[in-house]
Amino acid sequence: MKTLTNKKKWVKTFQFFAAYLVAAWTFLQFVDWALNRYNISPYWVDLLLWIFIGIIPSLLIYLFHQERINKLILKKREKIIFPLNILLIMVITYFGFGNSDLGATTKSIEYTTEAGEKRSALITKEEFRKGFYVFPFKPKKVDSSKQWLQFGINRLLVEDLRQNKNLSPELANLTSTPEKVREARIFYDYYVDGEFEILDSTYIATTFIRESKTARISKQQTFKGADVLDIIDDITVFITDNFTSKELNTPQYLDLDVKEFASSSLKAIEYLIRYDYTNAVKEDETFALGYLLNGKHNLTFNVSKYEERQLADKAYQYRSRLPLQKRGEALILKNLAYDEFDNAEQLVKLQLEVDPSDDTYNKILYNIYGRTKNLSAYTQHAYDAWANKKNQPNAYIVLEAGLIREDYDYLLQQIDLATLTQPNDEYIFHLKLRPFLHKRDLKEAQKIHDKFKLLHPDFDNLTKVYDTAIAYLKNNKSTVEKLKRFEGLYRSNNTEQTYTYWLENNTLLQYVSNQIIHAYLLAGNNKIVSGTPIRGRTWLKEFVDDDNGEFYMEKQYQYTGRDDTGISISWKIDSTILKAERYLGSKQYDSAKIAYEKAIVANPEHYFLKDALAHINYLLNTDTETLQSQLNAVTGKYGPRRFFIEDGRLFYKRQQNENGRVFPKIELLPISENRYMNMTKLGDHHTFKLENGIPKTSFVHQYIIEDEKWIKSELEGNTFEKDD
Repeated sequence: MKTLTNKKKWVKTFQFFAAYLVAAWTFLQFVDWALNRYNISPYWVDLLLWIFIGIIPSLLIYLFHQERINKLILKKREKIIFPLNILLIMVITYFGFGNSDLGATTKSIEYTTEAGEKRSALITKEEFRKGFYVFPFKPKKVDSSKQWLQFGINRLLVEDLRQNKNLSPELANLTSTPEKVREARIFYDYYVDGEFEILDSTYIATTFIRESKTARISKQQTFKGADVLDIIDDITVFITDNFTSKELNTPQYLDLDVKEFASSSLKAIEYLIRYDYTNAVKEDETFALGYLLNGKHNLTFNVSKYEERQLADKAYQYRSRLPLQKRGEALILKNLAYDEFDNAEQLVKLQLEVDPSDDTYNKILYNIYGRTKNLSAYTQHAYDAWANKKNQPNAYIVLEAGLIREDYDYLLQQIDLATLTQPNDEYIFHLKLRPFLHKRDLKEAQKIHDKFKLLHPDFDNLTKVYDTAIAYLKNNKSTVEKLKRFEGLYRSNNTEQTYTYWLENNTLLQYVSNQIIHAYLLAGNNKIVSGTPIRGRTWLKEFVDDDNGEFYMEKQYQYTGRDDTGISISWKIDSTILKAERYLGSKQYDSAKIAYEKAIVANPEHYFLKDALAHINYLLNTDTETLQSQLNAVTGKYGPRRFFIEDGRLFYKRQQNENGRVFPKIELLPISENRYMNMTKLGDHHTFKLENGIPKTSFVHQYIIEDEKWIKSELEGNTFEKDD
């Protein structure tokens, strides 16, 4: 009889439980609709789901014993189970959703227009934007004249899609399916790629929205037309419709066509996609995006201050042709080019309210913090960015920030969490190498390093810097005394780029002008290394010391995944040189002469100091009228070289080479009647052959550091006659 009663109770229990599941599921569907309709955080659905699942043990006990429990008669185990069940639910939901935004998916921002009007706008919070990678569109047939579209369509798509703040697209140029899946599955549920062909002047492009873990096509659509830029606009609409809500109160954003925010000239856009910004703006003189990207490149690599400002001015002049947020980028670039760093910082922070994870704005902010060595703000911003949005740019910057803080356990924990979601990944685990090395755990570092080299022998050009470091550290301890030798300011021999090294606690840091901070590891008595192999770039820096054992020159070896090794030279700049340069810059020539003489005594290996002194002596011994006549006589075209006067100063600009190489605008400083130095490319002297005192031929002398002498360059295209 008792067995029969229990059976009935179980049947009744499961009937109520089934009704509970149906009701809970129906309620969740309604909540999901309501949250979407009124722009409230979708995390509520997940939170409620966990609560509904979490109470199942207590619910089953209650349903089976409801007659007794309704009379408030509880057994001892039930007095323990019910509170414990509630406590566990609270703990799980706290850790699972404690950092989640459970409020509105939108926020209001206030801004001031250029006309001074104060306005507000409703935007989607970044946490609730749909993120996905956009990969290249594969050509069905190879046509060399249109091959650039393979990497052009996805790049223009990303620029177009970024206008919509309901979306968070990321550009990636991987072409094989395994690589796409490996890249996309870590952070996103979907990715976009496609294919295209051209038949009888008609462009046919098929767009695929794929599941990131399997590459299975979720949705696809084919677009046809005579104008590929119009097709890209149509693809943008297709992707947007698939990734955004159709509710009427979803924030709407201005969507400029590609021809409006880029260029209507397909040739200009082709040059842009090929990173040939110089020819891009020649094709379209109002191509604001071309000026902006070229200006950012020049600023990042300190090619030429004059060039930076000219490009920034052009980008700002034509900013009305840019998407709304890139107009702010043009203003920031202008402030950076003119060294208005405080204004730039304020503007960047305003833009980051709209796009907290925007790679460009974050890099600018890291650059500003790096300039002032504001490590607290620098690292905290990186940690916050990673907590806010887990994507690849934020992952790499938080790795560097953790090394700066010497927060190795945190980094290892974050990498472990990432590998849990990607158990078969063959790359993420290698991010542990640098934390282990800086932590001085050589045993674990060696395991990581050996495993990665075994799996990826094609990365040997990138991993060999750590072969050097590990071999050295096995027999030599990294100490503060050894690392302090590397401290100081260095400047490039070929550009205006500077490198600042300093010791923070037990870690050697490097700030590259207009870039970010990197942590370096000791790899020899005069060697340091840095870089992450899976990012495709590592560095080994070898320092040269003088007779007193002080470093005065740095030789940098930059390794890439293409088995390329770039070698560059930088010179240590001490206080005597800085003082001399300040006097020269302010045209205090008498003081500059004395300062340079002292700097030469302190730095006898720095050949360019003698050039600066020769320039000062020439100015002091040449009257103004004669000097100006000399500069005017030089002006004109010498083949691809152009020499011209601006504000009484002589400048040089060479036209772009056929191989695409671009040359900066530089100021030339006379050191004799026919020879000129410059402060940008220290190792180049421009020389003129005079006929009856008139310049007729232009050629370049180059300084050979190993031989410590100037020679006339024998490179093809070095000597040019003056055009008639």
